[in-house]
Amino acid sequence: MAGIDTPAGYTGLQRIWIGAEADTYRAWDERASRPVTLRLFHRFVNGRAEEAAFAAYCATAIGLGRHPAIVPVKAGGVTATGRPWLAFENLEGRTFEQVLREDPPEPAEAIALVITLADALAWAHATRPPMTHGRLRAEHVLIGDDGAPRLHDFSPRGSAAPRDDVTNLAAMLFRALTGNHWPDADDRVISAWPGLTGLLDETLTPVPAVDDMVTFAGRLRQVVADTADF
Repeated sequence: MAGIDTPAGYTGLQRIWIGAEADTYRAWDERASRPVTLRLFHRFVNGRAEEAAFAAYCATAIGLGRHPAIVPVKAGGVTATGRPWLAFENLEGRTFEQVLREDPPEPAEAIALVITLADALAWAHATRPPMTHGRLRAEHVLIGDDGAPRLHDFSPRGSAAPRDDVTNLAAMLFRALTGNHWPDADDRVISAWPGLTGLLDETLTPVPAVDDMVTFAGRLRQVVADTADF
């Protein structure tokens, strides 16, 4: 697309998403000879300190791609005029937002999916420097043709606490199980899983008792085990 401030080496841009923080495009990576998903942020870096901070974020984001449940960032940088950008592995599949609207999963499938995401986020939180997602919602989870979930679109601002990811993931699970947002829903499905009501009550509060992803994932696994024995 002519007139867009784009990084060198990426051509044939086709916009596929307009976002509050960035616009997303399909593009062709001339160096690697492959299609990619390119995210161009609206803001511009202000000075060398911000540029260095974004470069550090890019390095960490690229490293996150080693986890199978995280969409790999292939490259990132700042354009000649100071606009940050990221190039992802080509994003395929439906978002979890689409799945919830069109074909909601069974409770066991939803819990298994959230455990997979919790493990991926726990791994990201343990990186050095730690990486939080920062804005986790169903639209930030891609579901492949094999049903496997993958996270994408980690915030480059780095201001979120790990407990924010825990709270957002718990809210996503609540919605997947009930079809509604917390707390406005019939929770009979949740009460059928021993310990799950307590876990969500401890997580979806202003001051959560469960505020780290390792504990959240472990408690969910215990819910599954207790239900199997019930």
